[in-house]
Amino acid sequence: MTPADTITRVEVPTQGAQKWESDELKPKPDAFLHSAKGVARMEAVYHEAKSDRKTFWLIGISVLVCAWAYPLDSSTTSYYSIDASSYFKQHSSVLSTLSIATNIISAVSKPFIAKISDITSRPYTYIAALFFYVIGYIIVATTTTVASYIVGEVFVAIGSSGLDLINDIIVADLTPLEWRGFASSMLSTPFIINTWFAGQIVDAIDRRGQWRWGYGMFAIIMPVALGPAVATMITLDHQARKAEIVNVASSNMARRTVQQRAQPEGPEIVAGERTEGWMQSLKRVLDEIDAFGLVLLGFGWSLLLLPFSLKTYADAGWQNQSLIAMMIVGGILLIAYVLYEIKWARVPSSPRRMIFNKTFLMAIIIDGFYMCKLAGSIRELYWSSYVYVAKPWSYQNWVYYSNTLTLALCITGPLVGLLQRWTHRYKSIQIVGLIIKIIGMGIMLDGNQATAHTGAMVMAMILIGVGGSMSVVGSRVASQASVPHQDVALAISMLSLWSKIGRAIGSAVVAVIWAQQMPRQLRRYLPATATDAEIKALFGSPRSIRQRYEFTDPMRVGAIVAYRHALYYCLATAMGLAFVPLIASLFQNNYFLGKSQNAVTNIGNDGLPLDEAPAREEQVSPRTKRQAFLRFWAGR
Repeated sequence: MTPADTITRVEVPTQGAQKWESDELKPKPDAFLHSAKGVARMEAVYHEAKSDRKTFWLIGISVLVCAWAYPLDSSTTSYYSIDASSYFKQHSSVLSTLSIATNIISAVSKPFIAKISDITSRPYTYIAALFFYVIGYIIVATTTTVASYIVGEVFVAIGSSGLDLINDIIVADLTPLEWRGFASSMLSTPFIINTWFAGQIVDAIDRRGQWRWGYGMFAIIMPVALGPAVATMITLDHQARKAEIVNVASSNMARRTVQQRAQPEGPEIVAGERTEGWMQSLKRVLDEIDAFGLVLLGFGWSLLLLPFSLKTYADAGWQNQSLIAMMIVGGILLIAYVLYEIKWARVPSSPRRMIFNKTFLMAIIIDGFYMCKLAGSIRELYWSSYVYVAKPWSYQNWVYYSNTLTLALCITGPLVGLLQRWTHRYKSIQIVGLIIKIIGMGIMLDGNQATAHTGAMVMAMILIGVGGSMSVVGSRVASQASVPHQDVALAISMLSLWSKIGRAIGSAVVAVIWAQQMPRQLRRYLPATATDAEIKALFGSPRSIRQRYEFTDPMRVGAIVAYRHALYYCLATAMGLAFVPLIASLFQNNYFLGKSQNAVTNIGNDGLPLDEAPAREEQVSPRTKRQAFLRFWAGR
């Protein structure tokens, strides 16, 4: 009988100083059972890496290669959506529907993917995610209908979520809190390189009118880019099995079995191994990932939010019976999700210990409301289209400008991580960042319309990027610091889940605002000779505005003014919502960022307790700047 054919029950000992406010919030033994497998796996990796630096750097390079390929995709393909939506002549509907669908599917798929990685191994989860990614772009590149285009993008979203999530989990498992913000931010640094040639790629694709190839080429690029990383991890897995040891690529069961053999004084193993059939195994796995609950959550939000983007083209608008039915069913499914999680879920996707964790909850509010999610979607969804129409820039320069925010985020992120390492705190940095971002959003306004000044537009993107990096790195570190190691993967997936849902809600809100304001503003500011058919065509295709009319043509001038006034309502709404996360940041705990894996247990990344004397010494703040400088570079 192999380890994979048995079920082993492990009593997980209490570690460090973790305390629970009540017995109800304290997790049941089974709640930690499944996650403890993955935790033991990565703790063993970290323990091995300390004595074998080659393995550690090999893992780091593999993760960085994976992190490079994804930014190249998002730095280019997002701009083809305007061409695609214009091709289908449904610009407003396609952008908002696509944003809602991909964000919800991406959010709900994260816990699924995390558990698959936990049950199998890292390289095979990479392969599964890559499969969805490639199939999705093949569908998008060959689509002839809006429906198939959105389906393809949903497949891509699932694949991208898998690649992104695994990278984040590996970083959280292998780095202590003091370096967590810096290490996680380094995964975004490839954006800095991609920014400078992404515009050239988009410009070349646009001049040839080959937006389909712009999508399809990533079905080739991504497997080639990820090939070395996947091959490296599969090789590590093979070597581990052959030598009967464990490494980053090993399955959880293999890692747990080896750890139990190597630690005779470790957790008690309760007798009672039994053979498990595939049906029982499947049911157990579905219970572990809370499959039924996540399906209710995904369908509920999808049915509730999609009508907001579909109503523009639906017969009778909000009076359409199909849209009404979708919203009612969506609301019922969300209520059913809450009841199921409270009463029947064996392993809830939103356990009480996470929901009532104040710092984690504030991190969700901050990211869900502001950091490129709810308020961010309202601000940015049609901003790129406005710049596309309002500026006589080449495609290359348009992409350069649109990547300004991302560039600021990626440059500032590692610096914020170093600042967290210097101060060993994150709260005040995040508060300052949220204020900077609000100022940047204010610059985007020019009275009762969006600004048209190039300098203001660039400065706004820079400030939003700088402030955003200070906020998102703070939320990431705070959420992971506030939970024990057993819950880190859950914290990462839940933060991403609710942030994506916040983004989907923002897309639904802005779709309604845009559908109400843009046709009205076009009618108001276009020349009186413009027909209703022309207004409808310009509303559905910003590409036609750019291609059919010169920059000084009255039709284009009127369309630009209409964009500016319609965008005001989106920007003003986003500005108001931006104060919610600022208030939430004031209620976070300001945990000390030290050598532990998290801030609630005195446990290192290798799963062993940290020495109490150094831990107490670490908590003592340096008295002078010189002491702080020496402590920083000495790694203390």
